This record gives sequence, structure tokens and C-alpha cells, in this order.
Amino acid sequence: MNPTPLTSEAASGSAPLRILLSDPHLKGGGQVRYVVNLARELTGLGHHVTIGCKTDSILAGLAREAGCPALNAFHYRGGLRPLAWSHDLVQVRRFIQEERPHILHANGSQDHWVSALACRTLGHPTCMVRTRHNTYLVSENAANRMLNLSWTDYQIAVCEAVFDLRASRPVFDSRRMTVIHNGVDPDVFKPDAGQRRRAREEFGYGDEDVVLGIAARLTEAKGHRFLFEAVAGMRSEFPQLRLLILGQGDLEAELKQLAEKLDIAPIATFAGFRTDIAQCIQAFDIGVQPSIDCEASSFSVMEQMATEIPIVASDHGGTKEIVRDGVDGYIVPQGTVKPLADALARLLGDAALRRQMGASSRRRIMDEFTLALLAQRTVDAYRKALAAHASRRAGPP
Repeated sequence: MNPTPLTSEAASGSAPLRILLSDPHLKGGGQVRYVVNLARELTGLGHHVTIGCKTDSILAGLAREAGCPALNAFHYRGGLRPLAWSHDLVQVRRFIQEERPHILHANGSQDHWVSALACRTLGHPTCMVRTRHNTYLVSENAANRMLNLSWTDYQIAVCEAVFDLRASRPVFDSRRMTVIHNGVDPDVFKPDAGQRRRAREEFGYGDEDVVLGIAARLTEAKGHRFLFEAVAGMRSEFPQLRLLILGQGDLEAELKQLAEKLDIAPIATFAGFRTDIAQCIQAFDIGVQPSIDCEASSFSVMEQMATEIPIVASDHGGTKEIVRDGVDGYIVPQGTVKPLADALARLLGDAALRRQMGASSRRRIMDEFTLALLAQRTVDAYRKALAAHASRRAGPP
């Protein structure tokens, strides 16, 4: 079968693209932020984006803010749920037939299966792309081989660590994969003396206080307990040390008990979930990300770096690809306390080093991890995906 003129034109380089950008999440998080930011940037570049989401997903409202329509008609249910699947397949098939999108871009398992299957039942007229956002392993069964090798034209990994986990596995084709890190808006996240003053006043910090900050879900994967133990061991040496914890999650009560047990509760502030994260992180002097699982291309780390905050992070996942050890902060072995404490101590005791590494961090973001770069790199990946799709439709010479 020859590639359609629609696909050939879109792959050639300059034509605006029509994209269904889907995600199965109901609430916020890094993946939802990725979808909204990418939709906004692609729309600004002249492409036509529709966000596909669940009927009651937060994405339906966020799509309006991104300047694009939402198709919030999906159930995106996991497991064997024939009614939900049938409903969603009808929705995708109708969208393909009526809107003739160039790209179906899925970001989760449920929307990937639904979009790929619907496209397949129509003869694969549209290019199927999937972004891989985490380091979870994918089962090497026949169904996943079919989904990723036959029904999907191209895959995007959000960091080298995610790519490496996929590329060597028999359910993926590394020739049809690329790495594109997330990005942030350096105009939203930037050092601001006024915001810093207001944030530190809100949390009760004085000029002499040095604030270690962590902005992450309160889950085992984010490694809060290692940070707490490190802080407990250095509190007497650094009486100016303070700890600010942004986020919510299942471990909140347990972590508060741990703070009491380690006698760091008097210097630890649990600020909960915040919608004004850009102002809150202005209170940080040092950002900490001691993750032990499910860390890929961290928005939180990038946001803090853009705000000229030096970072101490674990070597799990993709963070070590963002933070240059000894330049923008320090990278320490995951799941350890002493190396984390030693790195924090170097920054706690040296304000000039904090300023130097903070300035380097912002330059790093400006050079490599902006939303504009995310969008342009994604468009480039779409063109490659379309070329792969056209070639595969044409079949062997």
C-alpha cells in the first residue's frame, strides 16, 4: 500500500500537523503537565492539537488554557472492560475519520492501546506515537510486541535512562525511538527577589536560614526518608538549617512521625500541595531530589534549576542527565544517607558555591531544557515518525 498524500505532505517538513494528544490521568502531575505544556507550545507553532482525556479529567479544563480543544469523551479503563473499550474505540475511529489527524500521540497505557487498536482497525491510516514517561519495565509478551512493534510507528523516551530500559528489549525497535527531555518555561521559573522575600516570610524563614527544599509527592519512590536522616545527622553542625517539604501523598502521616522521631520536626515544614509552586520554590536555597524509583525527566528539578537553585539529587533515572555533578549541584548514589549529607554539607557551608552552582543551573535550563526546545524536538520526532509510517505502509521494495 502506498503512503497517502496526507502523510507524505506532513512528513516533508513545513506543513502544520493535526494531532490527537492523549493522556489517561484524572488529576495533575508531571505527565499531565507535559501534555498541557506541549499542547500549548505546539498550538503556538501553528499546529492543530486536540487533547484526548477522560470525561472528568482535569485536562478538559487545562486544554482551554492551552488554547486547544479537548475531546473528553474517553473512559480509558484498564483490564478487560468490553463496554469501556468499545466506547473509546468508537470515539477514536470517529475522530480519525472526521478530523484525519496526522499523529495519534499517546502518553499512557490505556490511551495507547485504544488509539493503536482503533487506528489498526481502520487500516493504520494515521501515525501512532507513544511517549514513555517512567522507568517501569514493560512485559515482554506477545500483546506488547504487537502493540509496540506493529501498531506503533515511533516512541519518545523522556530521558536516556528510559530509552536504555526500552531499546534493548525485544518488544521495542530502537531504530524507531528517540530521547526528548521535558522542558520548563524560564520566564515563569526565574529568580525573583520579591517573590523570594514573600515566600520566606510566609514560611517563617529569616535571612540567616538556609532552606533545603523538596517538591515531590510524599511517596516511597521520592526518598524523603533519606533526606530526613541526612538532615538529622547534620542539624547540630548547621543550626541555620531548615527543611521545606512541598507536596502531598500516602506517606504524609508516616513522614511526619519520622520527623518527630528524628527530632527534626521543629525545623521541618510540611506545606502540602501548592498551586503557586513557582513562588514557593523561591524560598529554597538548595533543592533536593533523593528519588529511588520512577524518576525520569523531573519537572521539579528543572523548575528549581531555572530559579537558580543548586540541586543535590540521587543517580536514579534521568536526573543525572539534567544536573551536572559538581557544576549545577551534586549527584549521589540512590538510597544512601552519608553521601547525601556530605553533598548537602558542602553547599550549606558555602554561600558562594550555592550562588555559583545556582547560576550554572539556570544556564543549563536555558541551553537544553526549555518548553520551546521540547516542542521543536517533538515536531522533529513527529516528522521522523511520519516518514517511518509512510515507509511501513509502502511495505518492502
